[in-house]
Amino acid sequence: MQRDALLTQDELDFIQNMQHNPQLNLRDASSNLTVNGGAQLRDLLTRLAAHDHVTIQAQVDNQQLTFPLQLVEDEFNAVHLRLGVPSIFEDGPMVRPWRLALEAPVALENVRGTAGALWVHEVSFKGVLVEIRGRIKPPKTFSLWFSPSGYERIALRGAFERETARGLFAYRISQSDADETERLRQFILHQHRLLHPQMHA
Repeated sequence: MQRDALLTQDELDFIQNMQHNPQLNLRDASSNLTVNGGAQLRDLLTRLAAHDHVTIQAQVDNQQLTFPLQLVEDEFNAVHLRLGVPSIFEDGPMVRPWRLALEAPVALENVRGTAGALWVHEVSFKGVLVEIRGRIKPPKTFSLWFSPSGYERIALRGAFERETARGLFAYRISQSDADETERLRQFILHQHRLLHPQMHA
C-alpha cells in the first residue's frame, strides 16, 4: 500500500465487505412504493401527496388497511413516494379501529415507571379498554405510559368515553406528539403481522 494512502487495507476490506453484505442492502419492502403507471400518474400522486392527505386502502376479509402516502426526501435530495404505517379497521355493524386484545393486561405507568390502577386489556390506534384496579373512580382523563413487554414505552393521553358491559372502561386516545402516535401504530402493526401473517406475506 502506498505511504500516502487515505485508508488502510483493513479499512478498505471493511468497506467492501459492507457493500457486498446482502443483509445491509435489503430494503423494507412494506414501505417502498413503485409506480409503474408512467410519469403523469407518478407526478399526479406526488402533487396530491404534497398538498393533501392521500391514502391507499386495502380490503382483506373483514379488515381494512389504510396506508397514508407520504413524500420523503432521500440523501440525494430526490423526492419519493412511500407508504406510511397503516390504520387498521375492522368491519362489523359499523367500521371501527381494529383492537388488539392483549394476552395479559398491561398496567399504565407514570413518568417514573410505577404501575398505576389502570390496566390495558385492548388497544387500538384510537383508544384503549382498561380495567381499574383498586377502589378509585375512573378518571376523566389520563396522561400515562403504555409499556408492553419487549417494546419501548409509548406515551398515551386518554379521555373517558364510557363503561362497557364487561365492566371495562373505554378511553379515546388523543396523542399530541406525532412520534408517539407513529410508535403506537408501529406496535399495533407489528402485533397485527404476528396474528395475521397471511395478510402481510
